[in-house]
Amino acid sequence: MYGEKRIQTILTITFLLGMAGRSTDARATDVSGDVWGTWILAESPYNLVGDARVPPDSSLVIEPGVEVIGRGHFKITVESGALLLAVGTASQMILFTAEDMVVGWRGLRLEGADDATRISYCTFEYARGTGAYPEVRGGVLMVRNCSPVISDNIFRFSSSMNANQNGTGGGICTESSDARILRNTVIDNEADSGGGICVTEYGSPFIQGNLIADNVALSGGGGMYLGARSTPLIVNNIIRGNHSSGWGGGGINCWNSFIFYGTYPTIENNIVTENTATSAGGGLYCRYDRSLLTNNVVAYNSASRGGGIHVLNQGTSAPIVTNCIVWGNTAATGPQIDLDGSTGSVVYVNYSDVEGNWTGTGNIDADPRFISFFGFDYLLHPKSSCVDTGDPSIEDALSDWHPRWPGGYPNGPRSDMGAYGGPRNIDWLR
Repeated sequence: MYGEKRIQTILTITFLLGMAGRSTDARATDVSGDVWGTWILAESPYNLVGDARVPPDSSLVIEPGVEVIGRGHFKITVESGALLLAVGTASQMILFTAEDMVVGWRGLRLEGADDATRISYCTFEYARGTGAYPEVRGGVLMVRNCSPVISDNIFRFSSSMNANQNGTGGGICTESSDARILRNTVIDNEADSGGGICVTEYGSPFIQGNLIADNVALSGGGGMYLGARSTPLIVNNIIRGNHSSGWGGGGINCWNSFIFYGTYPTIENNIVTENTATSAGGGLYCRYDRSLLTNNVVAYNSASRGGGIHVLNQGTSAPIVTNCIVWGNTAATGPQIDLDGSTGSVVYVNYSDVEGNWTGTGNIDADPRFISFFGFDYLLHPKSSCVDTGDPSIEDALSDWHPRWPGGYPNGPRSDMGAYGGPRNIDWLR
């Protein structure tokens, strides 16, 4: 997983790559209209001088190191059955950027693309989602009716906003998609909802190992917004320093509408920290949503209500919190967990460490004794009260060995509370 030095190194290298040869390279190739074949490094940069599309049943391959520069507010659309392979390397990332950072370019749209589409080791920046709904959605990347792999990219400095505040996903937006969104850095984006990532109607995207940081939402979900009728699986992400004004959810805003559609997100082994909300839910806002929250750290977030978690329901779609640590959050009302009293809201909390305590089976109120070690944050000290006190029916995936010390230490198979316990803790090592 990312350490702070690794994050800074990635951003610095990518910035320097992005500054090289943007505007005067004699090899530049102008592109618009129907495009296919291979965009080769020798003919880079590719200047987007109008909207471009990869037509149905064709393919476009973009080589490592290629630069794609939007010379206006233009987009690239990959249409039904078409294949895009934009695969760079760690040392030669593909760059998608804009000549005018304010006007930006319109981003990349996958509209029923071939599921073999892969976007890896790319940097996307200065994309602007504007205009009427639904065209506004997805600042950098809109993924609709297809399930590509999106891995090891950087999404930054982009937005999805309009006057009606129905822009979604400054970095990434999905609809009817089971996309695999893996190990990306989604940073400094803005949207009306879902500043970093938005999951809209239908689909079960797998969102794992991402850094989602310093994004902003005007309405809900600074880091992520999880919309109705979707069932995302969100695992091993760091969701840090995001902000939401409007109705809240600085880190994550969950509104999957279980009460109407029976859908809900599964949120496991994440670190949700240092997020803020003007109104409610500094870490998470669960609105009529039966979120399954297991083995997460929700720490040092702040809001007016529910610094850690704010819950709004009618008692029939209650979130289930298990093996979590909810600690050090601040708010005028309900600093750790806040229930909206106007609707009879309910949350079920078990085998969790909640500062100030919370009613439920196996809950504790004890300093978790967080430490940092080998680039991992919010690890537990061996003597932490959160070690071996999780749900006894859940075993740690690593059993007698833990990533927190080089040689591990034996503590039996019972799960710990927090982000490094439970059945998915081994994913942090990938």
